[in-house]
Amino acid sequence: MSALFENAVTSIRLGIEDFETGEDDRMISAARNYYAGVLLLAKECLVRAAPVADPLHVIGAKVKPVSDGAGGVNIAVVGWKTVDFQEMKGRFKDFGLKWPEGDFDKLRKLRNEAEHHHLTQPVEALAEAIASSFPMVVDFFDILEEDPKEELGDAWDVILEKRTAYEKVQKRCLSELASINWPKQVTGIDRMICDNCGSSLVGQEDPTNKNPENFNAKCAQCGEVHSSEASIAMAVVASFGADDYIAAKEGLEPVIHDCPYCDSSNTFVQNSEVNMCFDCGFVLDESCSICGTSLTLEEYTMLDNGYCGSCSYGMARAMRD
Repeated sequence: MSALFENAVTSIRLGIEDFETGEDDRMISAARNYYAGVLLLAKECLVRAAPVADPLHVIGAKVKPVSDGAGGVNIAVVGWKTVDFQEMKGRFKDFGLKWPEGDFDKLRKLRNEAEHHHLTQPVEALAEAIASSFPMVVDFFDILEEDPKEELGDAWDVILEKRTAYEKVQKRCLSELASINWPKQVTGIDRMICDNCGSSLVGQEDPTNKNPENFNAKCAQCGEVHSSEASIAMAVVASFGADDYIAAKEGLEPVIHDCPYCDSSNTFVQNSEVNMCFDCGFVLDESCSICGTSLTLEEYTMLDNGYCGSCSYGMARAMRD
């Protein structure tokens, strides 16, 4: 057993032991140990994919070519830093390895928050984040062709039990959400997140409901039942949150807004395909009375003069001149 693999197994075992207690302080410790163990397991997969190479050449974060003095080059590792989570996924692809299924992003974010002593979500979110990443451990052991039961012992039984329970609840929640007759633009219900605890185990208070107007989200993790307005906003953020994030990064107009008609928060969406509030149904179909271009929500609410930003600026400038 390599030192890398041994450290991975030890870290995962310690993490699962803390996880099983359910105690708040131990859960933070679980996130640290388990997260480290999974990353080490992934690095072991890379190292075994190139067994005759120097391991640091495989998992080193920064390498560079140096002259070998004979017209060729050697590969030199710069520093001791190894690849991080995002770089790891790229290395897997480079080495022809399939990146395992499972949600590791949530655990990574929460673990980073805990490391900086400002966890913004209830500690229960850590427990779910750990459980939702268990499929990755299964896949990593498959890649390594190692027996997880033999290596992890009782920790493996916990992983299997919690993974099965998590997937069962997740399946039930998604089934409840899928039964709703959503507008065709709502496509991200599987990414819905509880506003109270950050859990992705969100279903319905009334599992038989099919009308989005009567949708009250219920979190299976913390038990919170959300108002209809908040529930619709959660569905909107799940469907359009990624577009809104990209728009913000690129300095473009936001995609998700508060509705100017019913004042619901985060329920109005405006992009190239959607221009409506998913709570009250308000559609913004106003056009500039001068040039005829469609008004953005900002122009409609902030300028409130029936003109687009360009025409408003031109008229203001003409009046000054």
